[in-house]
Amino acid sequence: GHVSPPLEGRTLRVAQIADPHIGPWQPVAKLRRHTELLSESNPDLVLLTGDYLTRESNGVKGALASALEPLSALPGRCFAIFGNHDHEAHDQVRSELQANGIRLLVNDQASADTPVGPVLVLGSDFVRGEGRADHIRELFSRYPRPDGQLRLFLLHDPTGFQDVPLGEADLTLSGHTHGGQVGLVSMGLPWTVLSRSSVPDHGLFGRGPNLLYVHRGTGFYGFSMRVGVPGEASILDISLD
Repeated sequence: GHVSPPLEGRTLRVAQIADPHIGPWQPVAKLRRHTELLSESNPDLVLLTGDYLTRESNGVKGALASALEPLSALPGRCFAIFGNHDHEAHDQVRSELQANGIRLLVNDQASADTPVGPVLVLGSDFVRGEGRADHIRELFSRYPRPDGQLRLFLLHDPTGFQDVPLGEADLTLSGHTHGGQVGLVSMGLPWTVLSRSSVPDHGLFGRGPNLLYVHRGTGFYGFSMRVGVPGEASILDISLD
């Protein structure tokens, strides 16, 4: 696909990879072509929001490292978090991300040098159930935000967005929902099977000053089809004016 040139003015170009799920429906070669395209767009940051493998690809040594190898051309720009599936093979995911210079943030924060100045990237581990809200609040308490510092928050499951303290992150990036996986997006309509639920399914959401972007997913998992909800190659040009 075609990626537009950077917008004029003071913008931050962010590429997101979400839920690639290497396995039966997302071959290594397909994901590698996708990461090559993202790399060629010369993003300031590449943010990977979890679920890199499937049960079928867990233990297939080198698959993830090969698929993400084009990102090794962007040292210091790539940051990742764990999704729920990554807890099934965390050592493999960790080592193969690191093999390409991708920094894994497990309840950790990094500062990235970009053309618009330093950007903080805070990454949450995946936490399920009732402990999630306390986990997110504790994480932000551990990493207070410096005044005037741009900060992005990586959060695999977007349902935790409601627990992000107001004003503590300019933009939260999530995936996990696969965009609802079944819907009418291909017909130009926003409806998906999650549209009437409390789960943010895809696109941009707001809560006070906080913004959330939910990626439809680079791949998918669970059944071998999407219906009306295509995958996504995400490039965000963020205006800082």
